Amino acid sequence: MASGSARADPGDSGPFGGVAECEQLDPIDAAVTPSRRVLVTGASGFIAGHLLPRLASRGHRVRAMWRGRDGPGRSSAPGVDWVEADVTRPDSLDRAVLECDVVVHLAGCSAAEPGGSLERINVVGTRNLLVAALDARVQRIVYISALGASPAAGPYFRSRFQAEDAVMSSGLEHVILRPAVVYGPSDHFVTAILAVLRKFPVFPMLGDGTFKLQPVAVEDMVDALTQSVERPDVEGGLYEVAGPDRMSFVSIVRTVGEVSGLRRPILPLPDAVASPVTRLARSAGFATPFTREQLDVLRRGSVLSGEDNPLQSVFRVKPLPFRDALEDYLSSEPTGLAGDTGPGGATCP
Repeated sequence: MASGSARADPGDSGPFGGVAECEQLDPIDAAVTPSRRVLVTGASGFIAGHLLPRLASRGHRVRAMWRGRDGPGRSSAPGVDWVEADVTRPDSLDRAVLECDVVVHLAGCSAAEPGGSLERINVVGTRNLLVAALDARVQRIVYISALGASPAAGPYFRSRFQAEDAVMSSGLEHVILRPAVVYGPSDHFVTAILAVLRKFPVFPMLGDGTFKLQPVAVEDMVDALTQSVERPDVEGGLYEVAGPDRMSFVSIVRTVGEVSGLRRPILPLPDAVASPVTRLARSAGFATPFTREQLDVLRRGSVLSGEDNPLQSVFRVKPLPFRDALEDYLSSEPTGLAGDTGPGGATCP
């Protein structure tokens, strides 16, 4: 999906083909980019940890929103102010959006939990934020959805689609990004794979692992987000954001093993066996890379719906190949990524 509010059917994936290589443009000159007051929700999360210092370094006045119980790890980037608020508590949002020009909405939930977290956070929470933004006369919202968002998909992708609709009908300037799986330093995707490779002599693969993903490096994702804040010409667009490599999950696990020096045989577990094995492992205190719900999200696939990659054609970013980016940041962090932290994707409160 290159631009505009029309949506392509995520299930109607075109044949994979290389996008014509484009020359990477020079970054937008921070000296001529107007300073904006930017609120970033989900600010204690992985992507925000890379976005906050980027925005601040470009002269924007950045306000980082967190729920107040996310624990340590908040960015200490200069020029970032923190505000405690929660999208599920509308009365907390007025102070967060006050005098902001742009809202980057990263907060979200990736797995269904008791209490209807997907609906409560991804849909109702987004609507709450939009109401507060309209009242505060915010100019633009940049919404981070998910590659595969669709009304006909499972609960997670359906919740993302419903949130997109709310953004599009809000009356605010908007940019919607649908990223594939995002990886990089302090992520929860590669980290989860590494945790299993470190702990076990084999990698238990829930299912056959042939589903396709198109992981995007966090540096590239941050480039697209920054331009979505700064560029007037991308307003109103819905853009898929993915890396250059379409890979099976098995290939991703093998690549992580090779690059990290933790090669392990892969042990496929049929669905009939996978769920009880996962439950037993977790009840015994053993980490599994993904919950059943998160694996269901991944297994739907996360690849571009066509041959065009807006990361190149719109944002003029040459996406980093998975292996190259993995080698770079694993070599710069010899002790690993974020440690043995949890699942791939945002967690729910």
